[in-house]
Amino acid sequence: MRTVRVGLTCLLGMAWLAGCDRYQMAASKLGPASEIVSASIENLGWGKVFGGSLGSVSFTAIVTTYDKDGQKYTDRQKMVVDLGANTIIAKGATPLGTWTAMAGQGGLVSVAAEPGVDAALVRRRMGMVLPILLHRLRGPYNLLEGAEVARSPQNAQVGGVPVIRVGVTGDNSLAIAYYFGPATGILKYVTAGADSPGGSGAVTSYEYRSLANGATFPSLIQVNRIGSNVLLGETPVFQVEISDVKF
Repeated sequence: MRTVRVGLTCLLGMAWLAGCDRYQMAASKLGPASEIVSASIENLGWGKVFGGSLGSVSFTAIVTTYDKDGQKYTDRQKMVVDLGANTIIAKGATPLGTWTAMAGQGGLVSVAAEPGVDAALVRRRMGMVLPILLHRLRGPYNLLEGAEVARSPQNAQVGGVPVIRVGVTGDNSLAIAYYFGPATGILKYVTAGADSPGGSGAVTSYEYRSLANGATFPSLIQVNRIGSNVLLGETPVFQVEISDVKF
């Protein structure tokens, strides 16, 4: 991954000549959080791959969800995420037929299933997973548009590892805070519902893979309940393993 490069050139009148896309330009207007958000967007490399405007990404997803008793349900799905339009479509298959679910960040939009498929189960599982997954995949881009407002960055630690915390005001229904790696600017964690141990919220953790096209994309997104004594709890909500990514 590329190291953080201070995005001050994006603040200058000659920003386009310095190679900043419009998302980096938007990030440069976030005030105190502009540097870390600009670095995060630059290190993802999506703007260059898409030519300056976010588009669609398809991938294979192994989705595992957990019920309140810790029992898990795992299946393989095909997903298409329109990062610009803020939509996600998942397609799955069971021995009794196929199904398709679509969501935006406002929630699950639709479920279509063949007659033998338990559509209620699909709706329950995907209604939990898809809106959150869409939000987490967009990551730092959520702070550039919409109602999430980035607060001033703060130095923090998660699991004993230094991070840069950017809290959220405005609409923080999907995120309380973003945590970025100080060396790379890459997004490492997102908290929702609560932002401290013992809270009734959840924390999303990321793992990444560098792609042949030069972009970096999540390879694992895992959502756990916040722990009683530490932020990174051990009670899983769901996880999505991502492979075969195509821009």
